[in-house]
Parts: sequence; C-alpha cells; structure tokens
Amino acid sequence: MTQSRPADFEGVLNLIPAGPGGRQTPAHSGYRPSHQLHDNYSSTGLHEYLDGDNVQPGESGRVAVWLATPDIYPACLWEGREIKIHEGERNVGNIRVTKIHNTALCVTEAEYQAVWQVPRLMEIGDCLLNIFVGHDYQINDKAMKRLGELEASPFILRMHAELFKSVTTLPAFATARFVANFLTGYRLNYTRTLAALNASSKNEKFFGLFQGKSRRKALNEYNKVCIELGNFMYALPGYGHLAQQEVMELIDADDSSLNSFGAAMLTAFPKLDEQHLEHLLAAMKKHGVREWPYQPGIALATALKQNPAWFETIATRFSTGNDHLQSAILETFNTLDTALPLAAQTLILQTAQARSSNHRDEVFNYNVIALSRCQELRAQAIAILVPCLDSKTWFIRGNAAMSLGKLGVEDSLVIDRLGDMIFDTEGHDWSVQSAALQAMTGLGCKVRSQVPKLLRLAQTCEQEEDFNGYLCTNKLLADCFAAAGDDSHAVVEALRKMVLKQGHISSGPAIIALGKFGKASLPAMDAINVFIFRDESHIDDADKARAVIEACIAINGEDHADVKNCLTHLAQSHQEDVAEVARQYLMVQ
Repeated sequence: MTQSRPADFEGVLNLIPAGPGGRQTPAHSGYRPSHQLHDNYSSTGLHEYLDGDNVQPGESGRVAVWLATPDIYPACLWEGREIKIHEGERNVGNIRVTKIHNTALCVTEAEYQAVWQVPRLMEIGDCLLNIFVGHDYQINDKAMKRLGELEASPFILRMHAELFKSVTTLPAFATARFVANFLTGYRLNYTRTLAALNASSKNEKFFGLFQGKSRRKALNEYNKVCIELGNFMYALPGYGHLAQQEVMELIDADDSSLNSFGAAMLTAFPKLDEQHLEHLLAAMKKHGVREWPYQPGIALATALKQNPAWFETIATRFSTGNDHLQSAILETFNTLDTALPLAAQTLILQTAQARSSNHRDEVFNYNVIALSRCQELRAQAIAILVPCLDSKTWFIRGNAAMSLGKLGVEDSLVIDRLGDMIFDTEGHDWSVQSAALQAMTGLGCKVRSQVPKLLRLAQTCEQEEDFNGYLCTNKLLADCFAAAGDDSHAVVEALRKMVLKQGHISSGPAIIALGKFGKASLPAMDAINVFIFRDESHIDDADKARAVIEACIAINGEDHADVKNCLTHLAQSHQEDVAEVARQYLMVQ
C-alpha cells in the first residue's frame, strides 16, 4: 500500500483464535480496526502487514499502523505497550508496540495519562477568543498561527466537531462573545477584502488594510478570509442564537454570500418572529436565488413551519415583489418538506398562468418546479405543465417533466411524450433526458408501455462510461427499469450488460433492479458474480453489500451456492463494515 505519510508506529499483531469473540477470517492489509489508546478513547487505524498480506486468526504478524487523527491524542505510546484492538464492541486481539515513528505519540509509561483529555483546551480557547480583536477587527495572525501549532486549525475544528464543542463548553470560555466577535469580524474582513479586491481589478488605489499591496496579495488575503476562517462558519450555525444582532447584520449585508451565512445561523434561533421574516424577504428581494439549496430559502421555510399563518404575509409580498423575490419565494416552497396550504398552491397556479407566455422567464421556470407541490390543484397544474413539454427552452421541458412525474400523471399520451423525451439530450450536467428518466421512475409501473424506448436508449448507452457528473444515464435507466417492473428477457439482458461493464455508478443499481425481478434474473448471475469477485472496491460500504446480498438471495434463494460464495467472499473484505454485514447473513444461514 502507498500512504501519503509514514506509519505512526510498528508492532506485532496478535489475533484471538477463531471462535466466539474472535475473527472468523484473516485480517488483510487495509484492515481498519479500532485501537484502545486510552481508557476513554479509541482511534481507527489502517494496517499494513509486513510479513505477508494477512494475519490469520490465532496467529501473530508484524504490522505498520497509520492512526486516523494522531494529532488529537499525543503522548500515548511507548515501546512494549500492548494496545487492545476492537471491531465495534468486540475485542479481537492486541498489538505490542515495537517502534514509534511519530514522535508526538511518544511518552514514558510513568507519564502516560490513562484518561484522555482534549489537548490544550485552554490554550485553544484563548486563541479562539483572540482571532478578532480591536476596533478594526483585523485578523489576529498570531492567534491563527498558534492555533496551527496546537493542531487546532479552523479546518481541524470544523472536521473534529467534538474538539470544537469541548473548547466552547469550557467554564471560562465566553462562547457568546466569541460568536459575536467572530461574526462581526468575519463580516468586516470579508467586506473589506472584497472591496480591496474589486479596487485592484479596476486599477484603483487600495485602501484600508490593503493599502499599497499588489493584486496577488489582495487575492491571498481574500482567500484567507473566505476559506481558512470561513471553515469556522460550518461549525457555528448551532450557536446563532448566542449572537442574534450579529447574525441579522450578516443577513442585512449587501452581499449574497454573507446573507447565506447569516441565514444558516438564523435557523438556530429558538423562535423566528415577524422582524426576522422581514429581513429574509428584504435579502431575497435584493439577491433572489443564489444557489440550491440556498440558505435564506431554508431559513424562510423554517419560519413558515413555525408559523404557517405567515403564508398570507408572504403571498401579499409576492404579488408586489420583483422577479428576485418571486423566484426566491417559489424556491422556498420547493424546499418545504410539509404540504403547502391551498392559498400557496393557488398563488403558484395563478403566477404560472400569468407568466406562461414567456418560457425564458426566470419566475416561470421556478413556477414550473413549484407546480409539483400543487397536489390539491393537480388537474389545473397538469394542464399548465403538459404544453411545457414542447417548450423551446430545454430547462422548461426538463422541469415540466420532473413536475409531472411528482404529480403522478396518468394520461397515456403524456406518458408516451415523456418516453420520447428520454432521447432529448439538450442541457448541461443536467439534461432533459435526465429529467424524463427520473420522472418516469417516479411513475413506476405506469411507464411499462415505454420499456421498448428504454431498451433502445440502453443500446445506445452500452459503450458509455460511467461519469462523476450530476447524473449518469445508465444508472437512471437501471432505476427506471426497476420501477417499470418488466422482467422480460430483453430487460434482464440490458441490465446484465450494465453489470458486466463494471460501471462504478450504474452496476450497483442494475443489480438492485435485477434483484427485484427475482428468478427471472438468473441469466444475469454470471455478470453479478463477476461484479462481486473481480474488484472489491465495487462494494465499499455496508449498504451496497446488503443490497447486493439481498439481490443474490432474491434471484437464487438463500441456500444456493452462488449466495454462499458471495457471503464467504464479502466476509473477507478489507472493508470491515462490508465484512460485518456478510458475517451477519452467514450466521443466519
């Protein structure tokens, strides 16, 4: 194995013999058990075995270990120490330490602290409180540098939420003051750096903290504020209620990024009132919809769930609002996970009817999406959406297809039109084809009449490689075949070819689809076996393992040799969660 850094330590692994409590299979290089470093702290570590590829149950072997986050638990190892290793709650062996490469982990046995404490909590807390100080709120570089020395950079604090939480709950730590100072300092620094960057683009004289700096230095400063310090923002939303005035200043700022940060923190307020509603609507009127999912819309949705009576206020503002505000409110309706009141559905319908003559209109596009929420006015919504399937604007066609699928359209002529649209590839990372396939998947067995078209598309995609873009055509096809429920030989063969191609995105859904057809999918077992046995990286988590195993059982029956071979192979996986799922099935058998 190739790792990006040297191993933290080496030792001799002793596995408990197979039987109750012990592993039933060898531990291979790549094994990731938990290591009991302190009485109250364990850490995952990656193993590489130095005397061969594996260590058998009941045997010993030299091992190199890479701990997951060694900076969080310094001073815990000495040569000769024996460390218990676990799989979940089960002790499966121990490692006797023979050599320590990461000197930060070294400690004498006499100085070792059995009970782990988050390292240097008070020092980290002092640095946090000093990040934004003084009237100008300039970044305190000394505090930032010290955080780095304490292995507690903003990135570490974001990724290790427990460390951040431990610091902010110290009795002496003024959490509210930190949050307030940070939000104000972030806002002022961001605004100042952005202004300086804009000034440098226009060849104007710099001002403020950028006086006399080059554009490159201004850009570096901008990145420092937006990226490094911005990492704190992702740890802070739950603390928004501690600095409500500063949060509202973010929402009122003349910048959509700051609006979004502020709105993310607004959702932590225990109660949202009419003042908060007004601030959100004002930001939406100024900036509209910035991105999906956009934070002001999520905050507004939170407000509406707390007080549904505000729908009436929003409807009134909507009728007199600009395109920015109307688009943002419609997008908010789409983020709500509760049914819309009839008044909101009526508003969506009326706006769509008024704007339907201009398919390039931004508000109409959000209307098309929001019509999917008009379940109580379903017939009227479908009547508006069907003509949109023939729009000259591709994203209107695609969004109309998606909304019709969510509304459960039943008209055979409309479903036939959706079937034709799976050959419409206009679009970018998301296309009309993607939308039509997703819509048809949502309609389930209603689209069985469109299977010949799906098969024709599958033939054209046989050589298409899976990609990491927004959507993968072969995956969408597999999902659609499964929903249609046609277990004909032609469909099974199309799915078999998807599996045999070993696509890293589409093969798994294709196997799940085959599993839904039961014994009709027996002709595809050769491809499924290739998928399982050729490359372990195909099945890299417990959910995928469970889905593949269930598919094999559905096709063959529990006692079939193919099922037993699959379980035995997966039980030896380097991915411990995959192996654990397989072992659970083996125990049942």
